[in-house]
Amino acid sequence: MMNSRLKIWALIFGCSFALLSCSKNETPEPEKVLPPLSPVTVTASGEYTVTNLPGDLTAKMEGQGMEGNGNFKPVYYSLEDGRVIPAEYANTDKWDIAFTGIYNSSIWANDGTVKFENGNTGPGYGSPARGGIYLVVDKAVDAKYYDEAKHQPRQVPIDKALLDEAYQNVKTVPVADDQFLSRGFLTLDYFLGSGSGYAFYDFYGAMFPGDKSRAHIVYNLPRAIIVKTAKGNYAKVILYSFYKGSPLSPTLASEAPYLNFKYTILKDGSKDFTKTSK
Repeated sequence: MMNSRLKIWALIFGCSFALLSCSKNETPEPEKVLPPLSPVTVTASGEYTVTNLPGDLTAKMEGQGMEGNGNFKPVYYSLEDGRVIPAEYANTDKWDIAFTGIYNSSIWANDGTVKFENGNTGPGYGSPARGGIYLVVDKAVDAKYYDEAKHQPRQVPIDKALLDEAYQNVKTVPVADDQFLSRGFLTLDYFLGSGSGYAFYDFYGAMFPGDKSRAHIVYNLPRAIIVKTAKGNYAKVILYSFYKGSPLSPTLASEAPYLNFKYTILKDGSKDFTKTSK
């Protein structure tokens, strides 16, 4: 009987020692330290302008096909706060739109549920946000510059006044929330199988035959974008240019990607863009 008790106590002591040893050897993972955020510049509903916001200026397309993303790092932006958000906050509700892909030309809203059958995820996967994005194609404005049969502008550059007209024509959020795109992104117009887009990519330089400096140029179209923010508010956006300084007629010598856009944010849940404080 004594031997049996000794064996039991030895077993208990041995297990306790093993557990203690394991707990001592386990190194707890350090808490993730997030970088500081830049100051908030937008505190009220109103219209704001973003000029020469750098995209990923280090990535290059040399030797890569157009089907990839070019390894361009995303740019996360908060329309609510008017600031760039570091990539470490990708799975949070701190940002509203992300510019990803080649030359940061794919535009996503922040929706943390986006995961595709192939395992790929959206840029905000895991965030609590349930944002969305919607492209407004104003047929009356399109009729002034766009060739529907060829899916391209009739001529470039496109008058900036038309971009402002398309933007100003959006008086209210034009669709219900279920019409917003959340499981995907806005991209170039009829390029690589896409449909209507917010910008035209002159891949072959067809708009300027014989001028190699005008091939591979992006021209932003007069099409406004509606964003449902991570907080559930609404904004309208017009992108003017992907080139530094927003040149009227960019060439291959123009520096890119630099994001230039204007937006109106409604921070009170309203859908009426005619009623803002600025």
